[in-house]
Amino acid sequence: MKVKVAKTAGFCMGVKRAMDIVLDAAYTEKHKGTTVYTDGPLIHNPQVLDLLQEKGIRTLKEGAELDKNRVVIRAHGITPNRKKEIESMGAKISDATCPHVMRVQNIIKKYSVQGYSTIIIGDSGHAEVVGLLGYAEGRGYVVGSMEDIDTLPPLEKVCVVAQTTQDKRLFQAVTSRLKERYKDCQVFETICGSTHDRQDEVINLCKSVDAMVVVGGRGSANTNRLVKICESEGVPTFHIETEAELNLEKLEDFEVVGVTAGASTPQWLLKRIVDLLASHEKQKAGRLKGWFRMAFHTSVGSCMYLGIGAVAMSYASAVLLGVEPQFSYCAIAALFLFSMHVLNNVTNREAVALNDPFMARLYDRHHGMFLGLGLVGLVASYGLALAEDFYVFLMVFLSSVFFALAFRIHVLPDRVSQLLKHKSLERFAGTKEIFLGIAWALTTALLPFILNEPQPLAPMAVALAFAFSIAFFRAVLMDIRDIQGDRFVGKETIPIAIGREWTKNMLIGVAVIMACLLVTSARLDWTSNFSLWLIPCVLYACLYLFLYHKKVIGEGLVCEAVADFNFILAGLLAFLWENELFSPLLRLVSKYV
Repeated sequence: MKVKVAKTAGFCMGVKRAMDIVLDAAYTEKHKGTTVYTDGPLIHNPQVLDLLQEKGIRTLKEGAELDKNRVVIRAHGITPNRKKEIESMGAKISDATCPHVMRVQNIIKKYSVQGYSTIIIGDSGHAEVVGLLGYAEGRGYVVGSMEDIDTLPPLEKVCVVAQTTQDKRLFQAVTSRLKERYKDCQVFETICGSTHDRQDEVINLCKSVDAMVVVGGRGSANTNRLVKICESEGVPTFHIETEAELNLEKLEDFEVVGVTAGASTPQWLLKRIVDLLASHEKQKAGRLKGWFRMAFHTSVGSCMYLGIGAVAMSYASAVLLGVEPQFSYCAIAALFLFSMHVLNNVTNREAVALNDPFMARLYDRHHGMFLGLGLVGLVASYGLALAEDFYVFLMVFLSSVFFALAFRIHVLPDRVSQLLKHKSLERFAGTKEIFLGIAWALTTALLPFILNEPQPLAPMAVALAFAFSIAFFRAVLMDIRDIQGDRFVGKETIPIAIGREWTKNMLIGVAVIMACLLVTSARLDWTSNFSLWLIPCVLYACLYLFLYHKKVIGEGLVCEAVADFNFILAGLLAFLWENELFSPLLRLVSKYV
């Protein structure tokens, strides 16, 4: 059984925006001691609603005390009268209505003033449709099927819109009939673009699979519509909400299974389904292939692969500094960084559970083992550092105290934390990424510098900048990948603070600056020409960012392995340079670059 996943599956823009608004509101109001309500379920996904409930976000019920509390208008929107009613009760309002829905509201409002009746092609009783009818000034009608057209009264002039998640094929069929029936018929195709893309992709996907799995809440109109589209394509379709409902025995009869999800289905829930299907596929695969895949996932998930990357990065930094690579500082860097990342995964289990199902299961099953490995690795790095030099030990020890403890506990004074609305450094967007970059720079670049005879400061600055930028680039990409899970657990990261697009632009800027520094350092003889041969690492970082953006390398541990390989690439390039392999080619290129 092979698994094909729709690229458009998961949260749409309107749902993401609503989630951001309600989570921001929850964080702000928590510090004020007030409550956040949503006027009806924020989205039609019970698993997400359970998580919101855990964060103190309540669904508004009759008789709730709203004075000075905050009410978030959900993505579906509400009627103007309902909004006035909430305001009259003294509530503060945050409007999370999807911009696509707002557009439909404005169209209806504009034409209602001109005396037009409104025909909404959608599901009668759906929250979005109910809200839209409130703008029609009592002259609104809902058409959910071709048969409903016959029940419409004679109307002089009509404005036709669609529920934003409506089936485009039904919309086209209904509007053709309405144009024949009404002379003055203004038609507006208001199905949102992401819904178009999602439906088109599902139709195409159905042609290349033997069965479809649709993930999403049973109360979600757009999810149910995807189910109907799959069924209309003649493909056996399984609608599930969670991985617990997945019947693997029934799916065994199909060679290729497609997976898609509704607009209100979070990425972490989709990941769990895909991960379970992929795991079942591995069990059916050959033993050698299965062992290889398990070894790959375990090495990446357990951070052993990352530890190898730390050795390679330390080796590359030594070559860049012009000093002899030694086992001691490579081992210190590997043990320290391995332990830091492992202990972070052990203590950050809530976010790991949402962001990567395989890693979550791995750490849950072997929690004690990983905790022990992390502590042993940390103590071993202390021992090796102390054997080398007391000041090296002091640097490693203080770094671990700062990154592992001070970064997580409440270290800011109460007055400062109240002013900044944060109690720990971790709560500030960008601090985690910056500190991870510093940790890699200190252990892989500064250690070789300290443990050798006094060296010029210029190569050290270049080595520190290179190690920091590669580690920072990797950390930010992981934050882009994990943005949904991080939002749910309340973490602050750069992508959450400035958005995905600005984050990508920032990373490109970091890459350009680093490439210029490597070229400049070689030209000004700050370092050897080896700095030019580290430029492929900068280009590789841009490449995997581009491939992730295009969804070529996907999510999960594959994305992590691709990003972590950049550290290994730096070590490989250093090894080739040190051993003068392909030296004629290197000299030729160095001559003209």
